[in-house]
Amino acid sequence: MKTINAKGELCPKPLIMTKKALEEIQENESLKILIDNETSKINVVRYLEDNGMVVKCHQSGNVHEILVSKKGVVFEEVVEEYCPIPNNENENYVISFQNDKMGFGSDELGEILMKGFINTLPEATKLPNALIFLNSGINLTIKNSQVLESLKKLKDKGIEILVCGTCLDYFDNMDKLEVGIVSNMYDIIEKLTSADKVIYP
Repeated sequence: MKTINAKGELCPKPLIMTKKALEEIQENESLKILIDNETSKINVVRYLEDNGMVVKCHQSGNVHEILVSKKGVVFEEVVEEYCPIPNNENENYVISFQNDKMGFGSDELGEILMKGFINTLPEATKLPNALIFLNSGINLTIKNSQVLESLKKLKDKGIEILVCGTCLDYFDNMDKLEVGIVSNMYDIIEKLTSADKVIYP
């Protein structure tokens, strides 16, 4: 059985990897696909089922294991048909959270505003490509944060969430991280400099 590891990859990459693997294996040969975001899992399963293949899915934690036996002809159109680019006009933006409060003045009001901002974000028409959490902004991603459910929704939509590892260590919160991946300054700089726009709430 051939296995492809698409964990950490965002749509359309898992779909492209699946199509390539199907082209490489023989008829009736089995394929296992590992994916760790809901959007990519849905798109891959739909693509396989549209090809007339029987799909079995198993979830362990946030990892989806998709098992399929190759049947029939592999469709040519993948990205455009099954995984449209979420951000139109080819513009991508990143949100960098450098604080767990929004604005200056009242800390209580700042917490209310930040909670409202993040809890509304999953419903936005144009979603960011990534969320970056630095300094006290990491408090939004750890245990007991009031915005964890919304951040997990964004992650399931394919939004990359990077959390500063140095900051987690500094505040002794490494073992409390609930959502996102521990990141380093190099990856954070790459994400910021490759964005068309960076928002600092």
